[in-house]
Amino acid sequence: MSDPLPSLAERNIRAFLWFRVLFNSRFYYPIFTILFLDFGLTLEDFAALNALWAASIVVFEVPSGALADKLGRRRLVVFSAWLMVLEMAILCLMPIGGPWLWPLMALNRIVSGLAEACCSGADEALVYDALPTLGREAAWTRVLARLMRWQSLTFMLVALIGAATYSADFMNRATHSLGLPFTFTKETCLRLPLFLNLLMAAATVRASLMLTDTHQHAPDISGLRPLIRASFRQMGDAARAIRRSPAAMAILLTGLLFDSFLRLFYTVGSNYYRLLGIDEAWNGVILAASSILGIGTALVVEKLVGRASPSRNMGMVACFILLGLSGISLTLPGWRGVLFVVPFWLGMRSLHYFISQYLNRISEPATRATVLSFKGLTMNLAYGAIMLAYQTQTWALRSSEKAALVGMDKPQTDLHLLATAMPWWPWIFGLLALLLTLAMRAAWGGGLSTLLQRETPPQHPAPL
Repeated sequence: MSDPLPSLAERNIRAFLWFRVLFNSRFYYPIFTILFLDFGLTLEDFAALNALWAASIVVFEVPSGALADKLGRRRLVVFSAWLMVLEMAILCLMPIGGPWLWPLMALNRIVSGLAEACCSGADEALVYDALPTLGREAAWTRVLARLMRWQSLTFMLVALIGAATYSADFMNRATHSLGLPFTFTKETCLRLPLFLNLLMAAATVRASLMLTDTHQHAPDISGLRPLIRASFRQMGDAARAIRRSPAAMAILLTGLLFDSFLRLFYTVGSNYYRLLGIDEAWNGVILAASSILGIGTALVVEKLVGRASPSRNMGMVACFILLGLSGISLTLPGWRGVLFVVPFWLGMRSLHYFISQYLNRISEPATRATVLSFKGLTMNLAYGAIMLAYQTQTWALRSSEKAALVGMDKPQTDLHLLATAMPWWPWIFGLLALLLTLAMRAAWGGGLSTLLQRETPPQHPAPL
């Protein structure tokens, strides 16, 4: 009789891939910054809301991971999918300007952060623990490569549709060329990507229900207080394990720094394209190009995990980030400026692939979801900090550039402040990356490759 585990593992893999693709491929990503600004927010408001979003993830991240290990990972993933439905419903009903704009935006960011926290770590652990023990690492490598290909293809389509539907000029040209008696206003196009994403959220719920939990969670979950105590004990065990592991600390600290600067650009990216003079409808084409490049990146990084050292792989990501930050600070107009976005695409896809590989390699099964949640916590803590720093920088520039801003309207002011802020970023990142490298070697006597080699348990070879 055949072992039922491989078929169960394959079902979880398919459900995981659908869940990740649907949860993360959002129609409003190509116009993320300008969407919030066009609702009536200032740059400082936008930065503060993103810091609030990150703070909500930090608050809920580890408790949700501990609950996933104790209560059941599938339940947390399904709950996060329903939270995505609520998050998108709030955005669809959002007013443009007015006194309710900020409170509703804040509520949306908190719900979104809670959704991110509930599925972070739990969805990966559902798949990883269902894989056969023999050859598990090789199988997980293949799962991540499939995920990168799926996400790249889906995000390409979503980016094209989201950016096109946001542009009133494009939509009106399209309908008129087809002879349709429709005229789209800017306000209507503001909401089209949001309604499309509400449908995507409903599909995410369906994908989450397809997952099966193979982890033996706590048998007694009748009392809330014992469950909370058990969850915090689980958190404490994972925190102590990470603190005792120089390799885990090095992975998390590196991910914290690299991811925060990558996400800083992704947060302001649509405003950067507007600064270059590129119409919003082209944002989808740009992100679609990044998805095509992501397919090739998936094939390359899968080979790099086995052929290059962890230190070399992470050093490559650092070079991508530094090149991208230096290039965008030049603000070359038109498509020349878009070329410097390519290193960010390569860096983002490579970084998360490497971190997932290396962190799963040294994590214990009993606390895997909690440890993976610490990954999300540290990255979002850094993201919240960098958004607050960006908010502070914008405030300072608004004051120092007061004379230059005279006579500018809100969109022009936003673009001028962004152009003035970006030249600082490569210097700050380069200094922090250098300090982190020196601190790791001084504290633990080696780089990431050495630390991982010390702590990685022997691996069984994958079956041919």
